[in-house]
Amino acid sequence: VLAGLLLLVFIGVLAYSLPQHRVVHIDGYEVKRVDGAAASTGGSPVPAVRSTDVYFIHSSNTEGTEVYVYRNEDTRFGFPWYLKFDSAEVQGRAQLLGQKEGQLALVTYYGWRIPVFKLFPNAVDIEAWDSTEEPFPVFNTVFLTVLVLLAGIIYWKVRQLRKLRAK
Repeated sequence: VLAGLLLLVFIGVLAYSLPQHRVVHIDGYEVKRVDGAAASTGGSPVPAVRSTDVYFIHSSNTEGTEVYVYRNEDTRFGFPWYLKFDSAEVQGRAQLLGQKEGQLALVTYYGWRIPVFKLFPNAVDIEAWDSTEEPFPVFNTVFLTVLVLLAGIIYWKVRQLRKLRAK
């Protein structure tokens, strides 16, 4: 039961953090100032307030029936490790693509949209796209294949070790 639960959590982490693609029309964009309480230092009774700008990209599917909102923040060195430092450039590309009537955009993102917690997927990259079809997820396929091969090798080695100990 514990192994199954750990496997479920691991699959959830992969589903959240692996990149996904969506072909959309860019409908709008905005910048919001987000205030958050930072950790208190020096025994101060009032915690310091840290504020940051968060970019948002509003989009819709190619038929115009679904709405998607992406946050556009730098990940820096935090999890997941996209090492994204160019949120302003991604926002600029979104604005350029949104100005062209009928222009499709391919948004690469990670994360989930959970309205109750006000969570939005984070746009990692955006580019002009000329097809309504999403590209094949090459990175995810290679990553998961390597992961399965590593798990198989570890299983095989442990099995060999158990057989050796049994003799």
